[in-house]
Amino acid sequence: MEIRRRKFLGTALASAGLAATPRIAFPQAYPSQPLKWIIYQSPGGLIDTSTRLIQPFLKEQGFSSALEYVRGASGRIARSQFSRSKPDGYTIMTEASPEEVLGKVVYNADYKLDEFQPVFGWFINAFNLYVTKASPIHTLDDLVKTARLRRMTMATIGKGGPSHLQLAILKNRLKLDLQFVHFDGGAAAYTAVAGGHVEAGVGGSSSVQWADNLKFLTVFRDTRDPGFPDVPTIKQQGHDIPPINEVIYVNASPGVPQERFARLVGAFTKAFENPELIAQQKKINVIVTPMNSAQLRSVVQKAFELANEYKPILTE
Repeated sequence: MEIRRRKFLGTALASAGLAATPRIAFPQAYPSQPLKWIIYQSPGGLIDTSTRLIQPFLKEQGFSSALEYVRGASGRIARSQFSRSKPDGYTIMTEASPEEVLGKVVYNADYKLDEFQPVFGWFINAFNLYVTKASPIHTLDDLVKTARLRRMTMATIGKGGPSHLQLAILKNRLKLDLQFVHFDGGAAAYTAVAGGHVEAGVGGSSSVQWADNLKFLTVFRDTRDPGFPDVPTIKQQGHDIPPINEVIYVNASPGVPQERFARLVGAFTKAFENPELIAQQKKINVIVTPMNSAQLRSVVQKAFELANEYKPILTE
């Protein structure tokens, strides 16, 4: 059943970010067993690597964990399985918003967004626009002028995904003639742009690894991306384009009692107070930006509004 917008927004704003859950009596102390930590991307990717770095620091807070990979359909299979987990606080999942929103809005997935319980967020992966250093386009203004005169090809990081939504907003609000070319991941998109098969591309914060070969024109972020301190935001360049940031965070499954949820929140918060964890994340280009449950619910709410607004473009 599709979520009704008003009902979702009302739920998202309720309380300080804790979903209303029934009080369930459990006989054992919590935690008394390892967490099952669901990862929906392949081993070795950003989500997997960043999550693995957290595990030993979370263990110091009393929570051991084992990763379980549930891949396919941009996380929709994993979220559907996650939504049916036993509400005992032993199943968590690393998420990359707004993938969870797009799975529901664009693909009508069978999970309920307002039942997931955001625990803690640590990374804002902002999108950016880039061209090759050999491109005749040198600035964002060059790109805008060109795309208003003729059609330009633009690489996304997946049809119906967050980068597609970001570019749909850009195309609509600036009246650009963009032809989207969809690729499976940032590396494939970069290869296509570097090879001259596509004129420009969108990348995440980790695309700084290709900086020697690219010109970055702008970043979609409220403040400058720590990975690209010299690249202005699109708002700083005079355009009111809401950023679709990929926020990396962890969810607790539906129905977890409030006291167990609070225990998870406290453990993650303490883990990320350790400067060694922050340093290790930085080595993989993850600049830690802590986000609490209420902030994460606000991120999901805004993404839900925009995804519904741009659904016709995302599904064409």
